[in-house]
Amino acid sequence: MTDEGCNGMSMTIDRGRLKEHLISWATGTPLGTPPPTATGTLVLADAAHIPAVVASGLVGPGTLLLAPDDGTGVPEPAVGYDGSLTEAGGEFSNGQDFFLQTHSYVASPFMTVFGPTLVRVLDEADHEAFLADAARAVDEGVFPDFLVTSSVVLADPAALSGEARPGDGPAVRLYADHDGQLSVSPTGAVLGTVGDSLETLTARHEQLTARAAGLGQVLSPDTLDTVHDVHPHLPRYLRAVTALRSFAARGITGLKVSGFGSRLAPQLAGTDARADLSDPGLPLVVYRDDEAYIVDGTRLFTVDVRAAQALECLLATGGRTAGLVPDGWDAQVTELLARHGVRLSLPVAA
Repeated sequence: MTDEGCNGMSMTIDRGRLKEHLISWATGTPLGTPPPTATGTLVLADAAHIPAVVASGLVGPGTLLLAPDDGTGVPEPAVGYDGSLTEAGGEFSNGQDFFLQTHSYVASPFMTVFGPTLVRVLDEADHEAFLADAARAVDEGVFPDFLVTSSVVLADPAALSGEARPGDGPAVRLYADHDGQLSVSPTGAVLGTVGDSLETLTARHEQLTARAAGLGQVLSPDTLDTVHDVHPHLPRYLRAVTALRSFAARGITGLKVSGFGSRLAPQLAGTDARADLSDPGLPLVVYRDDEAYIVDGTRLFTVDVRAAQALECLLATGGRTAGLVPDGWDAQVTELLARHGVRLSLPVAA
């Protein structure tokens, strides 16, 4: 950050760093090592709370503090912004050359994406639409176009999947509403107020589930408690969405994801083998025509179609591939993956 001067003028920030912080704030993804006693990114709905969050120690040398600018500037160490990061249809601007739109989930299929866009689940209707899209992907292999667009970020993926994101919490991100209530997300359960310390907020956050932490203010207790049992495929669904978005950024489209409406291996046709859908830690098999890819976290690599079919059988059956692949193929595939640093926790015949 650089200071533009005195007389209340707002500080500015490099566009690339701003974008990284906003993605971290929206998704709960840590940016390197967070400050030991401060938060990484803190967004205020009211600039009047700047003194309180600074006094409580939430703002440190590595913190990006964003506060709304009414045109007169915001005091240091805050960076001013125009618009909104929380309202459906809102547009955030740094007052210079960066804009970020926010869409509600249910409205997103009908909106045109012009640039960086944040999609949020803001109420029960949004959540029901999200669940319906996930179910359709499982049954038909159809993923929402807006979700796999490379410029779109889905907010609070850990809350939607129910799978805690390592490192996420008050040390990574915080939001203070107009009343000074703090949460890790505008839709998340309230952790405290702007006068509380990071230690206090972290202790309260650790008592919450990932869903409550990110969506506790907009989903009912019954939904928070039961959604995982009814929809165990959600973590893997969001991994598939992330993979397809990554491919789209590389200009690769028209892909299918194994287990979502189709299988690459013809020998799996007509079977009820779906063990992989409830295990998000397993790699994904992604394919089109005569191309096949393996996706493991943020890594992807091309493999022979026959190897991809053998891996698919391993994943879908939980390692019980007898009669589905030629003898020795499953072991060869696991050895291939091991050379790429991918290890399967599945029983494989010698």
